[in-house]
Amino acid sequence: MDILQQTLFKIGGQSITLLSIVMFVFVFLLVIIFSRVLRKILIKRIFPRHEINEGVARSIARIANYFILALGLLVALNAAGINVSLLFAGGAALMVGIGFGLQNVANNFISGIIILFERPIKEGDFIEVGGKMGTVVSISARSTKIKTNTGIMIIVPNSYFIEKEVINRSYIDKTQIEIPVTISHDEDFEKVKQILLNLGNENELVLKEFPPSVSFSEITDIGILVKLWVWIKDQDMHAAIRSQINYRILQEFGKAGIKFPVQQRIITNKAN
Repeated sequence: MDILQQTLFKIGGQSITLLSIVMFVFVFLLVIIFSRVLRKILIKRIFPRHEINEGVARSIARIANYFILALGLLVALNAAGINVSLLFAGGAALMVGIGFGLQNVANNFISGIIILFERPIKEGDFIEVGGKMGTVVSISARSTKIKTNTGIMIIVPNSYFIEKEVINRSYIDKTQIEIPVTISHDEDFEKVKQILLNLGNENELVLKEFPPSVSFSEITDIGILVKLWVWIKDQDMHAAIRSQINYRILQEFGKAGIKFPVQQRIITNKAN
């Protein structure tokens, strides 16, 4: 017992013994186990009974988990015989130093709390961030995991969603895809328009209740910029549908003899 009561070091004038460390670890482990069990009960039993949305349920459960862990930390310190108020007062300088070093971590943690409360994104949402699209898999204390259609997992710091622009395609039940095509100046626009409309209508994933449309967008030095617009419901199929239609455009334009303009470069050789 003398070994357990022997002072190992001091923080804020308080002696830290082996016994106090054992008590702290034991109590905090119990708190962690309790928080995980409670989280599972909330998600799998309590929230389903009240028909709470899965994304909302996970957000509430995660916030409750953070609160229990924070409270459990204080309980564990108290169980170890450590006066928390004296600890913070005595270690103020140390805490300030640690705070400066962990500014980025704290920023991401607070951003994660804001995301869980305001819910600009939630698990299961199909979003576009930094030019890449994917589904939100999980939102943790520090970062958010996004899985792309190609199976790549992107880990984004939570602060990014607070500070930068993020497109959430799950906020609406449908979205419009823009498919630009440049044709030569001498091509028949009406013929091109009809081909594009037919290709938009033939795709099974394009919403039939919202007909596709074609716009005469811009006249450039190279050719005429034409855009096909189609509406889709499956947000995560955005890239796949666009690829399918582009492939069919190549096929049908080839059959109809419609050519894409090629930028010509004139090279002159100046004699000295």
